[in-house]
Amino acid sequence: MAKQREKVEFRYYEIGEDEPVLALLGEGWIREYGKEIKCLHFHNLMEIGYCHWGTGEVILGQEHVCYSPGTIMIVPPRLPHTTNSEKGTLSYWEWMYVDLEKIVSELNRYDPLFQKRLLKRIQRVGYLLPGEENPGLTRLILGVMEEARQKKPYYKDCISGLLRACMAEFLRLSDDEERIMRNKTHRAVISGALDYVADHYGHEIKICQLAEASSMSESHFRRVFEESMDMKPVDYINLIRIQCACELLKKTEKSMEEVAVASGFSSISSFNRNFKKILNISPYQWKRSAENYESKLLYCRISAQKGW
Repeated sequence: MAKQREKVEFRYYEIGEDEPVLALLGEGWIREYGKEIKCLHFHNLMEIGYCHWGTGEVILGQEHVCYSPGTIMIVPPRLPHTTNSEKGTLSYWEWMYVDLEKIVSELNRYDPLFQKRLLKRIQRVGYLLPGEENPGLTRLILGVMEEARQKKPYYKDCISGLLRACMAEFLRLSDDEERIMRNKTHRAVISGALDYVADHYGHEIKICQLAEASSMSESHFRRVFEESMDMKPVDYINLIRIQCACELLKKTEKSMEEVAVASGFSSISSFNRNFKKILNISPYQWKRSAENYESKLLYCRISAQKGW
């Protein structure tokens, strides 16, 4: 028997004539989301939501992401999604629907190719964002909602200006997404170099060897590595060596000289200098109270794999 397709609902919204946005505001949107409607849905317009309070989960395409108070949701047209409150609880969201094509057409009326590229970038993915990490965008979205709620004189002009500013923020999000994807691609390209460091950190490593392991010229490798890892290759090598040294200091009774050699440093002075540079403490101090500096070592580990 063929597997039944998952139901997806299309919801068509119309913005009032001469209105810049359709806003669904007020206490009528306090509810247990997902209690009655279980299927995904999509819209003809961009949906922008703000969670005042409540917790739960949003499904954006294939992604399942938790929400909490202050969360911003941005859903481009035609992306299946749904919002589910934590079972048995209420959430307070407010929503607005925006005609992206109209806004983009007003930005550059005489260049349809530019408009098409802009729409493609903005509508590429959906976002669920913590408001505290995106204060500028939060202020703009709440500003639009408040103008739509109050309808003071010139509110339409004010909303139009705020929506244009939102478009700039959406483009910044798109740039960030593109940079993350590019860095992921770069990390795949330099994976041979990372493996080489993991296998040979105890010996002398030359940058040309890492470039060869990644099938690149040395100059190209240096540029790609720094863009991807946010540090120079030599700094990454020393970081891996210091991590190894910390493990040896914790788990063995080796002398400092033995630890330095086993970790790949050519001299005890080089070992001490790099240890203090990375952990801001000498290896002797670290060994005496290693537990007190676990968080620093963890921080270094995260930095080395930033964005991985």
